[in-house]
Amino acid sequence: MMNSNLDFNELANLAQDSLFHFYKASDEQQFLNNFYPLESEEDNEVFNYWWIAHATEVRIDAYERTKDQKFLTLAIESYAYNKKRNHGTLIHDYYDDMLWNALAGFRLYQCTNESHYLEDAILVWNDLVETGWNDICGGGFAWRKPQMYYKNTPVNAPFIILSTWLYQELHEEKHLTWAIKTFDWLKKVLVRENGFVEDGINRQNDGKIDTEWQFTYNQGVYLGGCLELFKITNDQKYYEEATKNVKATLEILGDGKIIQDRSAGMGDDGLFKGIFYRYFADFIQHDGNEAYKNFVWQAVELLCANAKKDGYLLMGMNWYQPTTGKIPFSAQLSGMIAIEMAAKLL
Repeated sequence: MMNSNLDFNELANLAQDSLFHFYKASDEQQFLNNFYPLESEEDNEVFNYWWIAHATEVRIDAYERTKDQKFLTLAIESYAYNKKRNHGTLIHDYYDDMLWNALAGFRLYQCTNESHYLEDAILVWNDLVETGWNDICGGGFAWRKPQMYYKNTPVNAPFIILSTWLYQELHEEKHLTWAIKTFDWLKKVLVRENGFVEDGINRQNDGKIDTEWQFTYNQGVYLGGCLELFKITNDQKYYEEATKNVKATLEILGDGKIIQDRSAGMGDDGLFKGIFYRYFADFIQHDGNEAYKNFVWQAVELLCANAKKDGYLLMGMNWYQPTTGKIPFSAQLSGMIAIEMAAKLL
């Protein structure tokens, strides 16, 4: 391990406490404020459905790490809130939002063995297969129901992951068949020769690929899909793709210390880095690369050094700078995921 005095388990617990400290809403209808500090009620106008799916997942991370029931309770509460606010279902106009919640639901099923979580994940999978795939751009799942011509990685790669999980649980061949079919389309259309994944194609109905949108979460979910397919099939090509993707991500979006998205927004992209670190940690556990472990630990050490506030951790968009200004809770979640993964790699 790197030469560090940090206790990543202790930091992970502090990060878990910090989410409610900075973002818990006084109104139960809101659950988590979208920003800290909350400057006006307009800050909470958007229902960030997919952010809360990751809040559920990061609580599950803490439960798996500590076996402390309080974290599982928090995960269950987050998931229940999100589903209730979405009219009692995971079905949504945005296929990617549905998938993030289905992945969280499947993990809750694994923790609780309560079948309704599995049923939610199956419902989402079925809805995508029945309504989301079409022949525009040669196949692939659409991003959202009102825009069926636009295909992107944030839908297709998580669908691969969900399909492999369902296959391993239910042993139904259709799940693996669809995972491979989706992977083949994604690799052919949106993956560069070096393994780096583009965001999407045909967004403006012009057949063009958004090559300027270089986002870490696309790399993370593609990496996760490759690794899951390798575990099931033992086909070396999937592991080779995963390895190429990691190298390309660190070269294109990394600087030797951390990774950064090619974006300066203040919303969804706050979550992107954490999603990469989640699936990167899974890859590292399988691969055992010590340099990659150190990369994660070093990034988290830098993040935490700049996140200290009032005895808690407030984690911003840029991990190189002390956290200032108005911070979306998506960025807080990214930091939480990264710290949980750092502890997982100990």
